[in-house]
Amino acid sequence: MLPDRLPITAIPDGLPEWVDNVLLPTLTSGGKGTVWCPEWREHPDAVTRLAAIWDAWTHMLAEEDAMLHSFLRDVLDHHMPMLVDAERGAFRRCNYGHRSAEPLDAVRPGTGGEAATR
Repeated sequence: MLPDRLPITAIPDGLPEWVDNVLLPTLTSGGKGTVWCPEWREHPDAVTRLAAIWDAWTHMLAEEDAMLHSFLRDVLDHHMPMLVDAERGAFRRCNYGHRSAEPLDAVRPGTGGEAATR
């Protein structure tokens, strides 16, 4: 991904098709401790991680000596927990009632995650 496309403010062309046709069909349920939101496009942190995974995938396909094992270990195994883990992943608070994401500086320490009033 080129630096002029960062930070990600719009879903990159091709990402939804890759998620739907390559990533999701290869994944299985992670069990009770995982959460996936079918409306992942509404989660900016998920879009960023999925774009990073997709970027690594496209680079892997372009490399002549690339190994799927390395992609799984170094990319997918790293990012997927940060997406689907029910306690700390991008969808952890998702109940499909999407609202604008609060920036990190809007949360007051010690308030249980309540947004600060500005």
